[in-house]
Amino acid sequence: MPFITIALSLLMGISFLVGFYLSRKVKGKKMAYFSIAMAFVIFVAVIVCDIIPEICELSTMYLHICIVICGLIIGIDALLLLDLFIPHHDHEHKHNDESKAEHKKHLYHIALLTFFSVLIHNVFEGIAYYTIAKSSVKSALAISGGIALHNIPLGIEMSYLFQDRKNKNVFKVFVLVVSGTIGALIGLFIGNISLEINLIILSITCGMMLYTGLYELGIETFKDRKEKGILEGILVGAIIFALMLM
Repeated sequence: MPFITIALSLLMGISFLVGFYLSRKVKGKKMAYFSIAMAFVIFVAVIVCDIIPEICELSTMYLHICIVICGLIIGIDALLLLDLFIPHHDHEHKHNDESKAEHKKHLYHIALLTFFSVLIHNVFEGIAYYTIAKSSVKSALAISGGIALHNIPLGIEMSYLFQDRKNKNVFKVFVLVVSGTIGALIGLFIGNISLEINLIILSITCGMMLYTGLYELGIETFKDRKEKGILEGILVGAIIFALMLM
């Protein structure tokens, strides 16, 4: 059983490679807008369909609510702190050469924050996945399909936005692919975790994904809402959102 669970977690990570492959087949500015809009919807989907319901189910006491609030603050503050070490950007786009170069840095900034948010989410998700898989293979298979489904568009988004840094990209791809498996291995070695620790993990992850999803991807999608690719990205994201609800 542990071997099957670890193998499934690795297959979920490999789904990122599908996204990276698809991004190499379709290039251009439209793809950038498409990937950002789709990733925005997927972030919302993961928060609404996965993280928030789990937090609500586990929060049965006032202490738990306090833990969740603290975790959300820590998650958001962690990315705000990370912002200090990533090149400054704004969400306004102009059309001269200098601004285009600045816009590329801006896209890289979004990609980095998305990368760290997804990386941490995947590790924690891997721990939770192993815990669930221990009790039900059927549930493990269903969950792995849902996780793989939302990994593909995130792979597209990060691959496109990292494309000018191909040498560094290989390591990021590898880390993303194995991050869920690392989480599952942690789950294997630590065994059962307390409800409070689980809530801390979920709420910190939620805070990070709220910051990246709403502030970074959400604002970018709204600012570029008239660009080609935005509507298609939202529609594809919405379809994946609907499949996750099934």
